[in-house]
Amino acid sequence: MISYLLLPVVILRVAVSQQVTITGTTNPNNKATDLYKDKLKDIEDELEKTNTSLIITEDNEHFQDQENEMPFKHCHRGELIQLFHQYCGKRFHAEMHGIHKNDWCVLKHIIRIYNNLTVCVELVTGLSDCYFPNTDVQDFFVYIHSTYFQNCTEIEELLKDAPTSLVVALTIIEVSFIPVLVCLVLWKS
Repeated sequence: MISYLLLPVVILRVAVSQQVTITGTTNPNNKATDLYKDKLKDIEDELEKTNTSLIITEDNEHFQDQENEMPFKHCHRGELIQLFHQYCGKRFHAEMHGIHKNDWCVLKHIIRIYNNLTVCVELVTGLSDCYFPNTDVQDFFVYIHSTYFQNCTEIEELLKDAPTSLVVALTIIEVSFIPVLVCLVLWKS
């Protein structure tokens, strides 16, 4: 019981010793702090000097406007959509129907077929002078997913709670270590 009363004193002593340590390291005359600030300033200067135009941020999403930046490329959208369905889609449909319907949601059975579809769509997009990805590619993949993979949701197993007696026993074991640790701390200090 005495150890429970001494617990706040030990916690307060640890907090005071940590506070002293923290305030001791922020001494403005500390040369290590000055070196750290100088090194940080050098890194910031170097970052400003380097070309950061390749970094895409939320404010800089002009990469999506590729069609406006390179007007010499003329995307033939009608031809593109037709090729998706006639060339890539037909091959994908034939290969998917060669697999049993129950295996459509098993990744190891469809990964090669799906990869071939993706490669085909990329090639057709390039041949049509269009950019990949674009809204037509997205619509095609939505069509494929709604046709074949709409019922591929994972069924999550509900986790069962541990028995109450086990939870109580483990909690009591952990809590019983607190007085022992407090006594050890007091004995060592």
